[in-house]
Amino acid sequence: MTRKPLIRTHLFPYHVTTRTNNKEWFDIPLSEVWKMCLHSLKVANEKHPIHLISFVLMQNHYHMILKTPHSNLDLFMYEFNKRLSLLIRSKSGRINSVFGGRYKWSLIRSQTYLYNCYRYVYQNPLRANIVNRCEDYPFSTLHYLITTKSFPLNLIDSFGFKDEFALHWLNKSIQENELNTIRVNLKKFEFETAILRNTRYKLEPFDAL
Repeated sequence: MTRKPLIRTHLFPYHVTTRTNNKEWFDIPLSEVWKMCLHSLKVANEKHPIHLISFVLMQNHYHMILKTPHSNLDLFMYEFNKRLSLLIRSKSGRINSVFGGRYKWSLIRSQTYLYNCYRYVYQNPLRANIVNRCEDYPFSTLHYLITTKSFPLNLIDSFGFKDEFALHWLNKSIQENELNTIRVNLKKFEFETAILRNTRYKLEPFDAL
């Protein structure tokens, strides 16, 4: 499959996901992988600053939503995945690659998609029947937002998840057609207005997080 060309922009958030090679589980406990993720996020952000909105680690993949004020998604993701992969291989003794290819991304180009994508990312542990509520999953930025635990990056929390109403909304199931839309959007991109410099694509900014 032809790799879609990256669109670098500061106008929209990205939804990004990366899966392990052959969809295998990580060879070490997830709690250790999580610590490696936190370290790798911190180092990558120091070199190529981004605004992190959400991050969730699962048994064989991760999801994140982020903004790139410096239009540097490729630089940040290269540094993050490279460092994380090296740490996992060093700890596990794994010889072959950790991740099964380049990260997948999609621009979140509408407020509605942003809300649904936000819930989609945090509901991964619910859909996997690991926890009953999103905030109970320890390998998620949400868990840090509602506790006093310190996260190595500043998290964007415009929703205010210490509010029970917001948590109820977050845990509410997403309709199947909306889930399919999110999954499909990881494979394509569409833009309608405001031509982005040096590309033929059009963008229309909205008041993202």
